[in-house]
Amino acid sequence: MSWMKKVSASDRIRVEKNINRLEYLRSQVHDLAFFVMSSQSGGLQALSSLLETSLVKGRDRVHAKMEQAMVGENNQKLALDAPHRFQTIMLEAEELINVEIAEEKKSLRDILGDQ
Repeated sequence: MSWMKKVSASDRIRVEKNINRLEYLRSQVHDLAFFVMSSQSGGLQALSSLLETSLVKGRDRVHAKMEQAMVGENNQKLALDAPHRFQTIMLEAEELINVEIAEEKKSLRDILGDQ
């Protein structure tokens, strides 16, 4: 039975790391929503680098929402031309990240309940 506990421990560690990474991403997205008001081009660059991370790419809903903030109607860069719309999209992405965190926490409760 010790191998079963090892599998559960590695699952628990994986889920805890995911939660920590998602919480850090949430804080970055939250900060970016307000950073874009002071530096539009800096906000665009920060979003571009966030979109390239594996954490964001692995979460399809979050990636799709954040990608909406790159280019808006008429091929405008939202961070440069419509920072308020950019901010709204980032806050919506933050809510999606909260949903992802809740799902991971539910997985963690399930794993801890099995032990």
